Amino acid sequence: MNKKIQRSLQPDDRLFFVVFLLFAAGGLAFSLPYGLIGLALCAALWLISRRRAAEKRRQVQEIMDNVHIEGGAIEPAVTRSPLPTVVALATTGEIVWANEAFSAVSGRPAGAQHMQLTELAPTFETRWLIEGKGAFPGELRVGKRAYQVFGSLVPGGAGQMMMLHFIDCTAFVRLRDEAETCRPAIAVIAIDNYEELMKNATDSEKSDILAGIDKRLFGWIRDSQAVLRKYDRDKYIFLIENAELDKLVARKFSVLQEVREIQNREGVVATLSIGIGKDGESLAESYQYAGLAIDMALSRGGDQAVVKNRYTFEFYGGLSEEVEKRTKVKSRVVANALTQLIRVSSQVIVMGHRNSDMDAIGAAAGMVCAVRTKGKPVHIVVDRQHTMAAELIDQLETLPEYKDVFISAEDAMVLCDYNTLLIVVDVNRPGFVESEALLQSINKVAVIDHHRRAADYIENAVVSLHEPYASSASELVSELLQYMTPTSEILTGEAEAMLAGIYLDTKGFSTRTGVRTFEAAAYLRRAGAEASAVKRLFQSSFDQYMERQKLISSAQDCGRGVIFALTAEEVDRVAAAQAADELLSIIGTRASVVAFRRGTDISVSARAAGQVNVQLLMERLGGGGNHAAAGAQLKNTTPEQAAVLIRQAIEDYFADQETEAKAEA
Repeated sequence: MNKKIQRSLQPDDRLFFVVFLLFAAGGLAFSLPYGLIGLALCAALWLISRRRAAEKRRQVQEIMDNVHIEGGAIEPAVTRSPLPTVVALATTGEIVWANEAFSAVSGRPAGAQHMQLTELAPTFETRWLIEGKGAFPGELRVGKRAYQVFGSLVPGGAGQMMMLHFIDCTAFVRLRDEAETCRPAIAVIAIDNYEELMKNATDSEKSDILAGIDKRLFGWIRDSQAVLRKYDRDKYIFLIENAELDKLVARKFSVLQEVREIQNREGVVATLSIGIGKDGESLAESYQYAGLAIDMALSRGGDQAVVKNRYTFEFYGGLSEEVEKRTKVKSRVVANALTQLIRVSSQVIVMGHRNSDMDAIGAAAGMVCAVRTKGKPVHIVVDRQHTMAAELIDQLETLPEYKDVFISAEDAMVLCDYNTLLIVVDVNRPGFVESEALLQSINKVAVIDHHRRAADYIENAVVSLHEPYASSASELVSELLQYMTPTSEILTGEAEAMLAGIYLDTKGFSTRTGVRTFEAAAYLRRAGAEASAVKRLFQSSFDQYMERQKLISSAQDCGRGVIFALTAEEVDRVAAAQAADELLSIIGTRASVVAFRRGTDISVSARAAGQVNVQLLMERLGGGGNHAAAGAQLKNTTPEQAAVLIRQAIEDYFADQETEAKAEA
């Protein structure tokens, strides 16, 4: 039916000639000469029409013949094409036919038949043709030239074939690469511990320290054709082209080690943080990236370089432990801002990290105290089935003020409204919170955390107290409470919960403690916390003790002061963490790594005694933490696979450390 319709719509002149012939024949009856002339004209028009139709068919046939493949033979029009053109087998890439232009490209004037396309262009592949695309992704390198390749699959006599056309884009690629390498990157360099370096120093000593830092910075960029200018007493701005930046990256930012040679008379070592922004659409955007990068470097403890491009962060250095800042100005400012937020919010929800521990619950309890005294409804989101602080939660729930305070993430989703404030404690990564869906549902978010900031941190927080030098989130919350709530309003159970959080993360006040850690503990003691009650929270059951000892018995010495323990059995998280702490007591141990099975995953817990940065170690496995305590989760991994990944991460960590040590030497 479709063919009949098409034929009826096609132009047809036969009816015209039939009518014309009838008129000419009729004319014979009236006038013989006029009738004969009409018949002659009819015949002439018929012949002209037929000849024009034949010529049109010949032209169409010629066009069709130009793209027709018959046993590998191509008609002359493609042969004379100025574009390099080739026909090859789609399965093997063997060249069946190539025109003269392609023969010149291949460097074989006699012809490129029977060659493989991958011999000329090793990166060539045919997946794009199979997917129905008409262009090769990116540029194809053939020798020293670059080409854009367009093509299609065509049926051939010997199987599926492909016809490819090559367009030379070498000049464009060269210009693009030159523009990319010459694009400027912007960096902000900050002296991490300027106040500590200048404290009690004479004017001449201050000048010597700053001159030493300037000398090393300008020496570092001497051969880079970069611009370095000091714009504040402890900050520099730095402009450099991408090509030169790559050279500095290859040297792992050696200036970080060089500056550590400088110290004041009290032995305080100078350290730098470098934040670099690149690949922005404009200089302003690259400068914005540099600001994010320097904030990231400082929030991770300083003494490192962070490169921020359009998509990711890259980290270099960061082996030094965080330096404690002795000012409480930031805590006071954050406390005032948080108080205002609580007052204008309809309710407050507090949330920690998945598999919550005593520090997360203790910090959350401190925030509940602050909110309760402001007269606002408050809840803590916790997964009761997956928590390491079940005993602490049970103890808090005995208090009348904590009736119905602990809720699930699902219940929190039902309760929250447009004016709800979410306070996230003891975590800064969105993928590690108790409920990521709840985090995404609430507009007003405050973050209080002490872990080193990771690349995927919680963005757009209205208030953020992120101090990697602090021992715990509970320490930070206890400092905030001093400006938010009268000491008499803190319940004894809340004070003990926060003290338990500090006790957990400092391993009984033996690691990561500073002056402010003991000040926080003293404040909680005045609020009614009893050390004996806190220590009872850390007593383990007989089964946990046996699990811990069994895990310790599987430990192996990986060398370089690292002890590694792995079990294919499911182990309580508390027991695993305690095993990692206990392994550090072995003489000569600098770090311990404990891995155990949790369903189809492998959980990893790492501890360090100060000489190894286990956060950098765990980041290689997709985890995080801080200098002395970190962890990771290996999804859908067998114990055998986990052992290989962990050992490789340990080797890579020490390889990088040795590289930096050599650069420093």
